[in-house]
This record gives sequence, structure tokens and C-alpha cells, in this order.
Amino acid sequence: MAQAQRSAQDITAQNVAMRQALLATAPRMTKNVLTVTAGTSQTSRIKLFNVGVLTKLYLTVTAAITIGTAIAVPSTKAPWNLINRVRLTDYDGTDRVSISGFQLFILNSVRWQQYYLFNNDASTAVATLPTVPTAIGNGTIQFILEIPIAFDVDNEIVQLQDLRGAILGQTAVGEMYLSIDWTNSLYTNTDLESVYSGAGTTTVVGQSTNYITCIMHQEYLLPQAIGQNGQIPIPSIDLMTVYELNGNVRSSDNLAVSTEKLINYPNVRSVIGCYANYVQAASLTFGKLNSIRLIANGNNIMKDHTELLQVAKQRLWMRSDTIAGCYFLLHRDKPIETALFGNVQLGLTPNTVGATPYVETLFESFYTKGMALPGIAQAG
Repeated sequence: MAQAQRSAQDITAQNVAMRQALLATAPRMTKNVLTVTAGTSQTSRIKLFNVGVLTKLYLTVTAAITIGTAIAVPSTKAPWNLINRVRLTDYDGTDRVSISGFQLFILNSVRWQQYYLFNNDASTAVATLPTVPTAIGNGTIQFILEIPIAFDVDNEIVQLQDLRGAILGQTAVGEMYLSIDWTNSLYTNTDLESVYSGAGTTTVVGQSTNYITCIMHQEYLLPQAIGQNGQIPIPSIDLMTVYELNGNVRSSDNLAVSTEKLINYPNVRSVIGCYANYVQAASLTFGKLNSIRLIANGNNIMKDHTELLQVAKQRLWMRSDTIAGCYFLLHRDKPIETALFGNVQLGLTPNTVGATPYVETLFESFYTKGMALPGIAQAG
């Protein structure tokens, strides 16, 4: 037993050493992968380059639209709900990322602890991001979203850079794709899911069939041989760990006033974040929940917050608010190991249930892959 523990400690120590060596020696590269165009209800599928150690993707989205008849009112989820779903599938067919555009914005904001890419520091903006036109006439929607692959390559979250989740892309075998499902509708009156939800007499259409343009950038580390033996530093544990963003899941059953809605945490995961949006009466609004609880095995109450306390804690983390009706529980310091805790659930108790209510969830987790690494082999 002691020998096994020492062996595990040695492997972990070697992984940390390889991680530090890779970060210290590998150039940081950003590649403009592809520009695609698309229209409403279409899907864009982008093949990633098989290079280096993949750490992050960026999407720069532009949509040329025309607003007619009356000033348009953006949805609370605009402009990020121009994207219905982002899905990243790695070489073995595993979905590492499955998330809505709006959830990705909330995740980006929580990771960076600020309203993501909004300019709050200067009276005059160098660049307006995001852009959501409302005036009658031609206009351009524009925003940028970041898709994290490695957990914390830029010290966003922890003091020590953390490459868990990075993907070794330097392989001649296999292909990796990012798929983007675009919105089904630019405008639907009083519908949160469309980019514009009002006013009742307005019209919003694309200026052409393929009115959406998306530029994808790929960030990666380019490993370099080091030492007399020309060893390539590969942190094997980091690359065998999946940083999973499992979202875009909606549940509308068992939503009733003063009745707790239970949502299961994913099994066999190390969960570091749970995100939930409560939508009712086609709106995201504060003051619609009595309580937010974290429950293990049906009776062990780990957290029991009023909605106001929950929002206060979120404000302290973000140094600002997110969007009303959006909630997150972070477990970065002590991950929820569902294999050890058993059945873990998020409990939401509404005080108001309007028309077509649902809860949209995202779980941010780690798990270990059970397969050999592709690509580069270390020199012996």
C-alpha cells in the first residue's frame, strides 16, 4: 500500500515537473484556423489543426442584420444566444464541450471574475464589445467567446498554471472538430431564446442568406525538445484528464411554487462548478426562487442559501453581478467527487412559476480518460 502511494506521488510529481517544463520552454502560438459563414438554423463544422498542445479556442462572431418597422429589443441572452450550441469532439469521439452561447458567456465571466469583455474601465471604448444594434436600419451584431480546453493556462483561476484538460494535437492520426449550431430565429416576440424578443411590431432579418461570419482562433503550446536526451516535456496526467463543460441541458418537469426541483450532479466526475439559469414567463429575473441548496445522498445539506445570499456570494466572486436569474456554485477549492459523495443534487425552490418554465444547467468537471495518449512519444 505504501509503495503504491509513493508510486502515485512520483507520477504526480513527474506530471508537475513536465507541466512546468512545457510552460517554460514551449512557445505560445495562436493560429487563425478558419472563417466560416452561416445562416439561421445552420450548423458550422470546423476542423482543428493537429498541432501542439491545444489549450484554448476563440470565436469572433459577426452578424449583419436589418431591423425594420420599430426599434428592436434584445433578449436578455443576446447576443450570445445567436449560438444555440457549441460542441467540441476530440479524437476518440468524446464530447469535451457541449454548451450554449449564453452559458459560455456566463462561464467566461465567472472564470475571469468580471463581465466578460465588457469595457468598464474607460469613458471611451476602444472597441465596443459586444455589439447589439437596436435602431431601425442595417446593423452588425458582434461578440467574442472563449472556449477553454485546458483548465487554467493563463492563471485566470489559480496561482499555479493548470494544464488539466489540454489536448495533444500533434498527431497524424485522427481529426478533431468544433461544431456550432446557430440560432433558429433572430426575432420572436416575448421569446427569450431569440436574439431579439421585442418590440411587438419590429422585424429583424439577416442581410443575406449567410449573414453570420465566424472566425475561429486556436491557441496551443508548441513543445520543444529539452535536455541532453532531447526529451519532449509532456504532462501525461494533464493530457489524460478531460476538462468537461457539459451544458445546454434543460429540464421543465416538477417546477411548482414552493416545491424543490432537484437536478442530479453527473456521476463519476470531479465537479468544480454548477451553473443554473431559471427561466419562467420568457424571462430571467431575480426574486423568483426561495432557496438554492446542495444536497448529498438525500439528507446531507451541504449548502442552503436564500436567493439573496446566493447572489451576494456571486457578487463577491465576480466583483459585480452576472445576469438576473443566473446562479453558480463553485467547488474549485474542494471538488465534489460524485464517486465518493454518492448522489449529489442541486435543489431549486421557486416562489414563482410562470409560463413555459425551465432550468438550464451546466456542469464544469474533470475526469480521467481510459486510453493511451496519441501523438508525440517521449525520447528514451
